[in-house]
Amino acid sequence: MQQTTNRRQIATILGLILMVAALLLALGRSLLVSPAEFGFADANKVRRIAISDGRQEVNLRKRNGIWYLDGGRVAQQERVADALFALQMLQVKYPLPTEYAEAYRQARGTALHVSVSDWLGKMRRYSLCAVDTMPVGAVSATKPYVVEVSGNDRLDIFSLIDANPLFWYKTTVVSMLPSQIAAISVEDLANPGRSFRLSVDTLGQAHVTELYSGRKFAKLNDEHVRRYLSYYQDVKFERYATNLSKEDADALILTNPAYVFTIDGKDGASRTVKLLYMPVGDALDAFGRPTKVDFNRCYLQQDDDPNLAIALWVDFDLLIKDVNFFLTK
Repeated sequence: MQQTTNRRQIATILGLILMVAALLLALGRSLLVSPAEFGFADANKVRRIAISDGRQEVNLRKRNGIWYLDGGRVAQQERVADALFALQMLQVKYPLPTEYAEAYRQARGTALHVSVSDWLGKMRRYSLCAVDTMPVGAVSATKPYVVEVSGNDRLDIFSLIDANPLFWYKTTVVSMLPSQIAAISVEDLANPGRSFRLSVDTLGQAHVTELYSGRKFAKLNDEHVRRYLSYYQDVKFERYATNLSKEDADALILTNPAYVFTIDGKDGASRTVKLLYMPVGDALDAFGRPTKVDFNRCYLQQDDDPNLAIALWVDFDLLIKDVNFFLTK
C-alpha cells in the first residue's frame, strides 16, 4: 500500500516537473521569438510595400521588375532595394523591458506601420518605433520587441524607410549626354562676373560668353569644354527635405539663390536648378539673409518640382566654374 502511494506521489511529482518544464520552455520561446516573424525569406516575392505614420502614407508597387509610387511615378530603385533588405533581415532581439512601457506607449503615436505583401496578400504587417534609441517592433501593441537587422545590428532601420513619398522619389537632377546639350548658363549671384553661358551650335562648335557683360571668347580649350559637358551626365542631390515645413520652405525660396543653372537641351526642353544656402541658426543680416550657412550641404530647387531638396556642395563643385576654365592658357 505504501509503495503504491509512493509511486503515485513520484508520478505526480514527475508530472508536475514535466508540466513546469513545458511551461518554462513555452515561456522561453515566447520571450525569444515574436508572435509573427518580422523578416521574410524571399524579397523577390514582395510586390507591395505600404508605410504610414498616421499623417502620411506611401504605397510602393512592383510592376515588371520596376518599383513605382502611387500615381505611376518611378521610385528610386536603390532606396527600395535597401529598405527591402533591412525589412527582410529584421528579427527579434529581445522583449522590450517593462521599465520602457511608458516610453513605448508615447512612441506608438509616431510609429511607422509597415505592410509587406506578395501576389497572394500580406506577408508581414507590424509597426516600428524608436524607444530611447532602440528600434522596437510590434505585431500588436501589447507585445513589443526590441528588433535589429540580422547581421548588422548598427544599421538604422528608420534611415531606410519613411512614410513620406518624397523619401522615395528619384534624386536625379540632370542626366544628359554632351551630344544632347545645346547650352548651359551658370549664374553666380554673389560674383556676377563669374557667370557664364556655354553653348554649342549646330556644327558642334562651342561658344563661351560672360553672362552679364555679353563678352564673347575665342580660343577655347576643347578638352575642358568636353569635360565640362560630361559632368551633366549624372547630377544628383542627396535627398528631399522631408522635415522642412512648407512655411520654412517658402521663406527659403524667397531668398536669393547662391547659384542658378539653366540647361537647354537640343530637343528644345529647358530646366532651371537653383542652389540655396542652408542656414545655420536663425541670425539674419540687414537684407534678410542668413549670417551663418552650412558649407557641406545646401538646398536645391528645381523649376518643375515644388519640393526643396538637400544637396552636397561637393557634388556641384565641378559645375561651378568661371570663364577662365574654358580658355586656352
